[in-house]
Amino acid sequence: MQTHRLYTETLIKPGIDFYIENTKAHYIKQVLRLKKDNFITVFDGSGHEYEAVIKELYKNKILVVPSTSKFHEQKTKRQIRVGQSLIKKDKMDMLIQKVTELGIHQISPLTSKYSTVKIKESRLDNKLEHWEKIIQSACEQCGRNILPLIDAPDSAQNFISNSLEERYRLILDPNATMRIHDINPMDKHIEMMIGPEGGFSDDEIEFAAKNDFLPVSMGPRILRAETAAITALVILQTLWGDMGADFVTRKR
Repeated sequence: MQTHRLYTETLIKPGIDFYIENTKAHYIKQVLRLKKDNFITVFDGSGHEYEAVIKELYKNKILVVPSTSKFHEQKTKRQIRVGQSLIKKDKMDMLIQKVTELGIHQISPLTSKYSTVKIKESRLDNKLEHWEKIIQSACEQCGRNILPLIDAPDSAQNFISNSLEERYRLILDPNATMRIHDINPMDKHIEMMIGPEGGFSDDEIEFAAKNDFLPVSMGPRILRAETAAITALVILQTLWGDMGADFVTRKR
């Protein structure tokens, strides 16, 4: 039976005990109902995961001792970065969770002309912490040991201007004549832009195209922003990523 997986910000060293505190300690005790000498799997984002034994349980913390690494996740050969225009909170949360499960490398929230969601500067740190917790939880669930990066929100124009030339660059546009399955990124990493509920403006799409972003469509249906992101990532991962049939599965 697979043991429960937990992410910790503590750098794990085999044989060196450390504490799991606060909400995760409560989760272990009250939700999982684990006891002394039970085992859990822990990881710190370095790619390694460790089997750890619970040594002691205290009121607000738990002492665990990790053993040697039992699995090391290799970085994917193709990195995929999504520039996602901000959408409503619950939809953005769900999107971040799902693209993490699907193997995204980096998530870049964007503001664009038709964005209706704004994040106040005073709330930015809390919002980033909230998104990071969603990523951690998704990695615990899906078996990822390397956490994707999450950026602070930036403008679509800056995302376009700062894109690296060696990346294969896409922008979703329902009016594009080329579809996403028609492309071939060869061996390049991929950057993909996805608009808000109202889509990108004509000026934004034109500016992206001038900076070598290829407009592609998702087919005959107009998808919601969160649906488009998940669907596009599934297509990319299936055709050219680690969900492909020719990908060698790394089993634990």
